[in-house]
Amino acid sequence: MSFALPRRVGLVVACGVLAVLGSAVPPSAAQETQPPAYTLKTVPADLSRVQDGDPLQVVVSGLPAGSVAVLKVCPTQLPDNLLKPDFSTGALQWVPDHDFGSRVRGYCAEEFSDELTGQRSGAHNVTRVRSRTSGDVVFDVSVPRGQSKPGFVGFDPKYTNFDKNANFPWADNPAVSPDGTIRTRSWSYSCDENTPCALTLEIVGADAAGVPFDVFDTSRVFRPAAPGLAVRGCGGIGTQTLNASMPERFGRTAVAWNQLLCGPTGGEQPTTIVGETEDAGLKAFDTGGSDLVVTGSGGTLAPQAVRAREYVPVGLNAAVLAATGWSPTDADDNGSPLISQVTAPFSMTFDELARMLSQGGQNPDSAGRGGIFRDGSAFVTRNPALAKVEASPPSEFLNPVARAGADPTALFWGTTGEAGAGTVPAVLGGVLTKTAPAAWKFPNLKDVYGAAAGQSPGVIKDLGALDPTEKSQHNVDAKVGQLAVRKAVDSVMTGTSAACFGGCLNWVVTDLATARAYGWQPVALPNANGKFVEPTEASLQAAAASMKEGADGTLQPGTATDPAAYPLTFAEYVAAPVNPLVDANCALLKPKQEQLATVLRMASHGGQGALAPGLAPLTPALAGEAESRAAKVGTGTAVGACEERAAANNPPAAASTGGGTVPPAGSVGPAGSPAPATGPAPAAVPTQASVLAAKNLADAVAIPPFSGAGVLGALIPLLALLVLATLPSMTAYATAGRPAPRWLTVLVGRLRFGRAA
Repeated sequence: MSFALPRRVGLVVACGVLAVLGSAVPPSAAQETQPPAYTLKTVPADLSRVQDGDPLQVVVSGLPAGSVAVLKVCPTQLPDNLLKPDFSTGALQWVPDHDFGSRVRGYCAEEFSDELTGQRSGAHNVTRVRSRTSGDVVFDVSVPRGQSKPGFVGFDPKYTNFDKNANFPWADNPAVSPDGTIRTRSWSYSCDENTPCALTLEIVGADAAGVPFDVFDTSRVFRPAAPGLAVRGCGGIGTQTLNASMPERFGRTAVAWNQLLCGPTGGEQPTTIVGETEDAGLKAFDTGGSDLVVTGSGGTLAPQAVRAREYVPVGLNAAVLAATGWSPTDADDNGSPLISQVTAPFSMTFDELARMLSQGGQNPDSAGRGGIFRDGSAFVTRNPALAKVEASPPSEFLNPVARAGADPTALFWGTTGEAGAGTVPAVLGGVLTKTAPAAWKFPNLKDVYGAAAGQSPGVIKDLGALDPTEKSQHNVDAKVGQLAVRKAVDSVMTGTSAACFGGCLNWVVTDLATARAYGWQPVALPNANGKFVEPTEASLQAAAASMKEGADGTLQPGTATDPAAYPLTFAEYVAAPVNPLVDANCALLKPKQEQLATVLRMASHGGQGALAPGLAPLTPALAGEAESRAAKVGTGTAVGACEERAAANNPPAAASTGGGTVPPAGSVGPAGSPAPATGPAPAAVPTQASVLAAKNLADAVAIPPFSGAGVLGALIPLLALLVLATLPSMTAYATAGRPAPRWLTVLVGRLRFGRAA
């Protein structure tokens, strides 16, 4: 059949394609209107050093009421190859289309990938309306890094999906598949550190006289790097570079310290950042694999303590429960609810925190999570932003699900946290054992919790201890590494979850520095007088000034007496050896020892001004303590150093080291209180199925490495414990002999029969 059609048919085809590809083509009047006087800011203001996944806020202020903005990720240089039909002469002609709006709609693809999550970016093709309260249009998204989905650009001859014929004589992209779905070329673009992109805003509205406007702003250019910790401007690893083991939460500070010392001269890096769990780092320090180690728990997590050390305080941090998500606490210019990213902290009692972490992530409409998310509960009533979060449509069965951390696809309503032994779970376990003993207990369900049913978790070291069997408790979904945790909560964090229509939340067990890095909001907790205190620089310093010191010389969380103190504060320490650094032949490494002394001096002086957000500087008393302890580092003997190394690498056969389960002599648990007489059951013996599941989980979590120095540093893989969490289903409930919760029955009924609430 011939494709030669009358001119009118060609017009219909062209206009139809225009309608699909650019249905919002601005009217000519709007193109000639002066743009309104507005201001545009981004947080962070400097977009030249952002990384994939960094929190990004874009705020447009000063727009008239009713204004709408669309955010797109576009290449900085848009091609100018578009054509458009022209009938001014009475015959179909094709002329250049230089309209910027047409180019944005043609070349800024419908979908842009996000390498961090492996999903569609939440920062592309996002529409936001003006807030009646603030008068601003606000985008709370994450920095995207990736590539657009390849596609056709209908009116670009090179990337068109039209066949060359009488109506489209310019088409130059021949089909290479019989159905025309594959052609020679598809249009795509990337955004990364080598290929900058523009945050492109299309702002639409009408001025006071009712004259419409449609303007574009491409003034904000960004170069998104891959997530990681790179030391820039230094000369790389040298003979005097120290091996520094540390948890990921301290990595950003370590990078800043490296740059303080080597950036001005371009010299070698003072330290190689080795990212690993604290117990692994302490063991590496003991055996001589690391020259120093960062820990917030002294010797509590160490499987052995052979190498004499000084715990030099370098900063203050805190264990936190952090919220991320959206709540309908605002309204647009029409008075309709407008969900906004959660910015105010919630307040929570220790009993509520204990129930949330130990009493099940299932059935949030009944007993799951201690029932604290149900309509009318004390927790919901006390926090208005939490009470406003409801399912869509609202339901007494589904409202708690949205508040508890809705993930309808995985049927998981527990908190998220980082796997592996660490200070955060140790602080939580120690304080909750002391402050909420009645609530800090597993549900009395032997079919789920086994021997641990009805028992206290006690002073835990790993969040995985909150799920003591292979059954589906879902207290905490522990992920390996910060990026995996960040990925798990991404859809709610950016508001792209299907459950976010009426607001949505996720809850993360983490530390304050990590929460600040990702924009999560820490929950306020009560002091000894019952007053809720947020974790801030002032409240962390108030805690440090009034905390007791344990036998190993470290501050004990949960012992602060100042009413202004945040109760889960802990100090970050650099553990450095008393005996000097030696080589394999036990010869002194004097230049390397001097490097260590330099790092310790910098940490307690200029380094205090370069702490990552969330870390508070030392109090004057701790700063003095840091000076005196640093002065003792390296004052021992080379013989002593060699003897320690030999002992650490050849531990005695007796079970005195406990394989990491018995604290070293002289150490005390968090909160200064002994562990309870009863605790969780021993870990289940691995089965073939569980080992396979662990392997599958590890293979699926594609986490970028925690790079201490980018291409400039030695890279050591992150060591952490894998924690498996099986997902509940209707079958799981039946197997356990328990009825399915009402919300799940309702949800399945809706999915099956399409019934309205």
